[in-house]
Amino acid sequence: MIKHRYAHEIDPNGGSAAAVLARMVEPSQRVLELGTGPGTVTRILHDKGCKVTGVEMDPDTLATCAPFCERTLLANLEDPLWWQPLEGEKFEVIICADVLEHLRDPRPLLEKLPVFLREGGCVLMSLPNASHLTIVASLLGGRFPYQKNGLLDNTHLKFYGREDLDALLRECGFLWQHWHTVQVDPSQAELKQYWNDLEASDQEFLKARCADGMVYQHVVRAFPTSAAGHLNKLQKDLMELGQSHRAEVSRTNEKFESEKQAWLEEQASVADRTKAEAKQKELEFNSQMNSLLEVLENTQTTLAWTEGQLDNHKQSMQELTTEILSLKTSTSWRMTEPLRALLRKISG
Repeated sequence: MIKHRYAHEIDPNGGSAAAVLARMVEPSQRVLELGTGPGTVTRILHDKGCKVTGVEMDPDTLATCAPFCERTLLANLEDPLWWQPLEGEKFEVIICADVLEHLRDPRPLLEKLPVFLREGGCVLMSLPNASHLTIVASLLGGRFPYQKNGLLDNTHLKFYGREDLDALLRECGFLWQHWHTVQVDPSQAELKQYWNDLEASDQEFLKARCADGMVYQHVVRAFPTSAAGHLNKLQKDLMELGQSHRAEVSRTNEKFESEKQAWLEEQASVADRTKAEAKQKELEFNSQMNSLLEVLENTQTTLAWTEGQLDNHKQSMQELTTEILSLKTSTSWRMTEPLRALLRKISG
């Protein structure tokens, strides 16, 4: 196997443009892949059971893809007659993964593609974004530094921002139906040195003002602007709207259930707290009542003892009074009266 400049392993479930493109293809579909390169996307499509016709201008590179293709075609996409071996064939999907930016003029290629699409078929493409913040930063530094690969790959002949790509598609008879962006922080991209050279205040300003400044690649699904193409775009839009609506309904239901469960748990917690507080108050009330009853019992006991003492004192007073009366009426009291009178006189 040759070592190709664009050869790299990707996670089919990851966020790279190649992985996103491959996931936009349904299993077992018939695919025309223009510019296979080392077969990054081709291999994933093969694993999904797709029947791929691969077109590539480099024979060695094409040979590496052959085991994963139903058919291969050695052709230069800038050759006006590149398509002739495919005349009459139809595909459900045509893929241009990081291809258009390598062509001097991609319009003839795009204008030819609808004839190879089955009814309902679409074109999938990915392109680097010319307005990524690292490119803006390099321009501010007076540089447009071509690289071995990446955003400013030295084989890139065309550069596109979102509006440029939209205008190109419309000019060539296509309407985009789904637009995905792969985002890379400028501090992580291959031109990060130009970004890191900027003052923090300039970085914040550019982040706020640059449209698609974080976008590294655009990934687009487009349909021909024929009546059937418009219908297919509408159907796809409705399908995605339905999926989005179902997802939103699902999220709303999940949020409702979550909030409902939280509310029930809160009410249960409140009820538990209320029961606990009521039980505590009951215990406090019973304790207070027991204390009051104990005080009442002690008071009643003291009162009964006091009443008994009072009765004893009354009885003693009566006995004493009786004794005094008995003494005053006694013979001895009368006989000693003169003596007591004398004593009172002496003491007075």
